Amino acid sequence: MSAEFDFVLEMSEAPGGYCVEVSSPCGEDRAIADIDAHELLGRLPSLQAAVLGSASRSRSVGTELEAPAREVGGMLFEAVFQSSVQALYLSSRQKAREHGQRLRMVLRVRSPELAALPWELLHDAKFGGYLCLHHPIIRYVEILEPVSPLHVQPPLRILGMVSLPGSLGALDAEAEKESLSTALKPLLDEGMVQLGWVHGQTKQDLFEALLHGCHIFHFIGHGKFDELRREGMIILADEQGRPDPLHAEALGSLISIAEPAPRLVVLNSCETGTSHAQDLFSSTAAELEFTVPAVVAMQFAVTDKAALLFSRAFYQALAANRPVDEAVRTGRIALRADKDDSLECFTPVLYQRSGDARLFDLTSSRRSAPARTVVEEINEIQREAAPDRAPERPAPPSTQSPPRQATSLIKTPSPDTTPRPEIDTGRWVVSLAVHPQGRLLATGARKLVRVWDVITGQPTWERRISGWSTMVNTVAFSPDGGKLAAGSTDNLARIWEMPTGSLVAELTHGHFVDAVNFDHSGRYLATGGADATACVWDLSTGTRILSLRHARAVKDVQFSPDGRLLVTASADGKAYVWDADTGYQLAQIPHGDFVLGVAFSPDGQKIATCSEDHTAQITETETWTPLFRVEHISGLRAVAFSSDSSLIATGSADGTVCVWRADTGESLFNLKHNRSVNTVAFYPGGRFLASAGEDKVVRNTRIPEIGP
Repeated sequence: MSAEFDFVLEMSEAPGGYCVEVSSPCGEDRAIADIDAHELLGRLPSLQAAVLGSASRSRSVGTELEAPAREVGGMLFEAVFQSSVQALYLSSRQKAREHGQRLRMVLRVRSPELAALPWELLHDAKFGGYLCLHHPIIRYVEILEPVSPLHVQPPLRILGMVSLPGSLGALDAEAEKESLSTALKPLLDEGMVQLGWVHGQTKQDLFEALLHGCHIFHFIGHGKFDELRREGMIILADEQGRPDPLHAEALGSLISIAEPAPRLVVLNSCETGTSHAQDLFSSTAAELEFTVPAVVAMQFAVTDKAALLFSRAFYQALAANRPVDEAVRTGRIALRADKDDSLECFTPVLYQRSGDARLFDLTSSRRSAPARTVVEEINEIQREAAPDRAPERPAPPSTQSPPRQATSLIKTPSPDTTPRPEIDTGRWVVSLAVHPQGRLLATGARKLVRVWDVITGQPTWERRISGWSTMVNTVAFSPDGGKLAAGSTDNLARIWEMPTGSLVAELTHGHFVDAVNFDHSGRYLATGGADATACVWDLSTGTRILSLRHARAVKDVQFSPDGRLLVTASADGKAYVWDADTGYQLAQIPHGDFVLGVAFSPDGQKIATCSEDHTAQITETETWTPLFRVEHISGLRAVAFSSDSSLIATGSADGTVCVWRADTGESLFNLKHNRSVNTVAFYPGGRFLASAGEDKVVRNTRIPEIGP
């Protein structure tokens, strides 16, 4: 499913209500929604009772139980889908149909109280009832590292775990295993999936099973919310069979040991009476997004029959090579078709950090005559209901619009140029670069590269990158300021001529491009990517002249001032120094976690590296001896030297920017952003420092006079 047909709703707190920003195939819009979140949250217990009641009551009673769900869904729809938003929705839906695609609804909810609401209930009779039955609905988790499909030769390996400690209910673990095995039987018989089980209910049992790896982890059991720690958890058992909570962060760490690592986690709660009405998997699912690309969780308790039906349809859709969002929608329809007045189809929730919902690319030559599956039956029902609908086909390839003509952007500033203290970009700033002459500043954000006049704070140039989830991870000006390079999650590094705005080169990696850097001459460009390679390109010919393999993703690259060396930062926890001509490795700089940033001092005598281990390390370049480390309370995202090599700036996930002496590591001053800082850069001359991140503001800070 193409991201070109995503209807994205971003919701955040604002004066007078909640700000709703819409990005769609037919344009963008913004509105203020009046949502009484606390009143709606108070209705969740009655909704939970209605969901379970609708699964077992007669049709007349079931219809009566559905009334509160429709009321809540209607209130949410009316608040968000105001007239202009409705118009965008209708036109976007029509455009998707014309291209043989299904519109996908993506929720980027930044307000905690809104995130807890059941958005899967969005309902309006004029638009066909419940939206989740017509479109996949994704709760998008904002993490800067999406994923690409994993090529898998069947069988798809599913690791199941049942944890039902005695004090929480008398459900039989073997019966639960049998239910999932029954649901997957057609796929097991075809050899499309392989189902294994954790042999026990303890943390140690899970640890040992994960060491063997899996593609999907499917948990059946109980979940709770720890009010003290404000964190979700699942309930395992200790050696005596007593409840033993495992909090979401610890669960994510445990899952990370698996090799192959799971691409999907399914958290399936079971019906165990009234105690299960309080189960909250939502925060657990969101936390797991730091470890796995997608999580399917149940926002209400479900009956055993519903769990079986959903699992069967969901996994058969995955095995048919459908994206996970469409697999969830398929599971919903299976539940709705089984009992069309049941509300259990609204229980599954999909959390995803990847723009591409196709987690697996299954290839097999064994399925010449596949058995009739639940998915095929549902597709047949849909075809009979809508015979005139165009068959789904890949979206036509996007074409880049001709570059806008522009007057030269390279201007000579006066020596007294003072940048505006703050530039409100309106978007997360993922990357930033200051023009060599100091008057301009480039930012990279979601699907957008912009160049700003630092005095007026206004954009003077921009280029849009297709795909709503495409992040511009890195930007860099050439030394003469005549070119701008950008790398993004569509696997491309692009280079534009600044005077004309024309695109002059596109360089391809096998995965996301996380870093770009020009050498001192401007002829060569280094790139680093999630395909675990760093490359050097000759821009005069467009050819790759050097490729350096790493064990993990390359997060940053930088040439030495004379262009003879290249330093790379890797997710394997090390920075590497290379001979830029021969590719010979000269040194390694170890850290305790991902290395996310590197910088050469302009005098060439030092290298600074920063890491998720909360530290930045300074290393001298003659013998590669570590000089000192500086530390933040959270992981470091960025590091930079001042133009005279006397200062170092670091930016952290804790929202702080610190400036240090480059000779001693002495802390000189710091400043605070409201959210994580992703990038820092000194202005030419070293009188100002630019910093930016998730609070969407570029801050230009004057550097105070530093004594000897």
